[in-house]
Amino acid sequence: MIVSGKVCVVTGASSGIGRRVALDLAAGGAKVCVTARRTERLEELLGELGDGRGHSLFTADVGDRNSVRALADHVRDTYGRCDVLINNAGYSEESHFTGPDDVAELERVMQTNFWGTVYCTAELLPLLSDSAPASVVNVASMAGRLAVGGASSYCASKFAVVGWSEALASDLAEREVYVSVVEPGFVPTEGFPQHDMVGDPFLKYMLGTVEQVSAAILDAIENRKLERVVPRWYYLLQVPRVVTPWLYRWVLRNAVEPRQKRE
Repeated sequence: MIVSGKVCVVTGASSGIGRRVALDLAAGGAKVCVTARRTERLEELLGELGDGRGHSLFTADVGDRNSVRALADHVRDTYGRCDVLINNAGYSEESHFTGPDDVAELERVMQTNFWGTVYCTAELLPLLSDSAPASVVNVASMAGRLAVGGASSYCASKFAVVGWSEALASDLAEREVYVSVVEPGFVPTEGFPQHDMVGDPFLKYMLGTVEQVSAAILDAIENRKLERVVPRWYYLLQVPRVVTPWLYRWVLRNAVEPRQKRE
């Protein structure tokens, strides 16, 4: 596997997609630094990764730039290099935007989901550049392509991640730091349990898995792909927005958003 012997940093590694990709990277022979806010979860994961194999943990809040600088120092002091950065940390506070009281929520979500991605990339970029060819994989969401009401802060943060990733890919190409953006659809995780879809006889078939997302991340690294959608057929959901925007908006107003309000 292309990650064998590489130093890989995974944010948001305490559960869900981050945990799965950390395990898969380690299985592929990588040296993995896992980071999140929950130290006890990271300690459990480190035990699963295998002691004495060059793995490490660092407790950090990606929305705090000083905390991210300390993470970069840890990676520099421990490994002296960084070959792969996976910006996976993120969360959602889903609610309808109604006015001034909701601005704080938007700021909190943007701080972690967008600025956390920016901080980690910025602080680890010197190590990534020195280790080139290197990879940065930003885990966004289909919510960064298709916005729906009731999740305005999350959609805004993921649209920002997608746009920044695409521009950054051009900025860093000459330095051989390859940027990818992975956009999962509905994937049940601890932070996003998708209870309504798991129990629905039809909607459950729209769900992806953390294993699929991890495989897409590894594929993006190995083949230097700018974009991967998970599951792949979710690409088709973007077609109505581009080709028939009136139909896309009608479906949102009359099917998706009313369902959200009922839930």
